[in-house]
Amino acid sequence: MHWIRRILLLALIAALVVSGHLFVRDNEQTVDLDFVWFRVESVEVWIVLLSAFGSGLLLASLASMLRGAKLRLMARRYRKAASDLETELHELRNLPLASEAGERGEAEDSAVPRDGLERGG
Repeated sequence: MHWIRRILLLALIAALVVSGHLFVRDNEQTVDLDFVWFRVESVEVWIVLLSAFGSGLLLASLASMLRGAKLRLMARRYRKAASDLETELHELRNLPLASEAGERGEAEDSAVPRDGLERGG
C-alpha cells in the first residue's frame, strides 16, 4: 500500500514539474507593467501570472484566517457562556429548599389536610 502512495506522489510531482516547465516555455514573452505609482519594464509573462496567482492566494488565505479567527472567538464566547450557565445551574441545584426543617412545621400546619377536604364549620 505504501508503494502505491509513493508512486502516486512521484507521478504528481512529475506532472507538476512538466506542467510548470510547459507553462514557463509557453509564456516567455516580456511585458511592461504600469502600476499607479511606478512602472516595471520587461517582465516575463509567466512571472507576472505566477505572482498574480500567489498574491490572490495570499489575500484569500488572509480573509479565510480572519473569518476563522472570528468564528473561534465566537465559539469561545459561547463556550464560556455555557460554562457560566452550567455553574449557575449547579449552584441552584445545591441551594437548600425553603429553610429546611424550621419552616416545614409551620407550612404543614397552615396547609390543607392530607385528605384534601377542608375542615371546619
